[in-house]
Amino acid sequence: MNRAIAHHYPLIFVSFDDAYAARFMRELEGIYPAIHMSPLMRTLQSSMESLQPPIAIFDLQTIKTEEHSIFEIMEKIHIQFPTIRKIALGYQTVPAQVISAMKAGACDFLDREASPQEIKDAVVRQLQQARSTQGQRQGHVIALVSGRENDGENQIAVNLGAHLARAKESGEVLLLDLNLDSSGMEIDLDLEVTYSVRDAIKELLRLDKANLMEVLPQHESGLFLLSLPTAKEHDDEVSPQELATLLSTLRSFFSIIIISAGCLRSKYCQPFLMPLCDQILLVVSQLIGTVKIAREIFHDDILRDNRATSFGLVITRYDADITLTPDQISARLGLPLLGVIPRAWAALANGHNSGVPPVLSAPRSPYSRAIYALGTKLLPDLGVDGPNAKSPLSGITRLVTGLRRIPV
Repeated sequence: MNRAIAHHYPLIFVSFDDAYAARFMRELEGIYPAIHMSPLMRTLQSSMESLQPPIAIFDLQTIKTEEHSIFEIMEKIHIQFPTIRKIALGYQTVPAQVISAMKAGACDFLDREASPQEIKDAVVRQLQQARSTQGQRQGHVIALVSGRENDGENQIAVNLGAHLARAKESGEVLLLDLNLDSSGMEIDLDLEVTYSVRDAIKELLRLDKANLMEVLPQHESGLFLLSLPTAKEHDDEVSPQELATLLSTLRSFFSIIIISAGCLRSKYCQPFLMPLCDQILLVVSQLIGTVKIAREIFHDDILRDNRATSFGLVITRYDADITLTPDQISARLGLPLLGVIPRAWAALANGHNSGVPPVLSAPRSPYSRAIYALGTKLLPDLGVDGPNAKSPLSGITRLVTGLRRIPV
């Protein structure tokens, strides 16, 4: 699929036939994220409003549902959401079906027994013609992922998120924790997590920004946190498709989303989540083993298949005494060097213990200045270079916060 025309929202497949829907969506797996919806008018309208997919595909074998025929449903959706491209699936040997579908707003008609390639070609064709609404509703997504777990990417995500949130209006920046193992970001920010990614996925059809902001924990910098905690025995697994659908919805709520994306190390998540990211930062330390692992995960095929996404390199825990230089790593991985983040064990430990990230508690430290520089390079239009944007927390405030967190 031509990634240059890829959209950042899932397409919706409308059918009562679960088996056929599963087969159809299987044909699109790794090509484009899709979700299956039953043709119930109210639920379908809510989903279209929330997700605003570029394409909706209607299975015409659903003759009657509630008080509406499938053609009436298509027509109502077409009137309410005229920019969404509609594809009808039926039988081309039944002319009345084809004519009714076109009158109801379908812009393409596929035979229900179409080959996988025909299905893919039809989706690509409609994506090329879809009138995108991205300019008015799309948030900017920056994902950070390392070759191996806990290589500094979590701390960079927390500090970058806090820095950007402080520079933006309150409620504009979300930190999305998609690590498969616990990352402790809520401790870094001194927040209590009572609402998770799993909760958001369960409520996806009725999810809106106002309600979400009431349940998400918010740091004093203005940063919101939504995390994926380690699954419990009774929890259902979260699929890559569900994560992609959720991320597509969150883009309409927040102007900036920072993702600590450990899940992108999984080849099963990459096809669904990478196309939804504007920038992906590969976080690598100055160890040749780490560089090799990163190279194996983010090989040339991944970069070629996601040309619409901007990839970059961030060196973590930089030490000038190590002979493997950032420029050498950049050349080895074939990625532009966007940032060099120095070692800062004491500052990060103090920030973790107090719940105040170093960009706020130690704004003039080398670590914080490197985060500011990274933010400026990623989002040059933001216009915030460092600690002078807003007054940082004082040493007294930091001390009081730290004392408050010490258990008695």
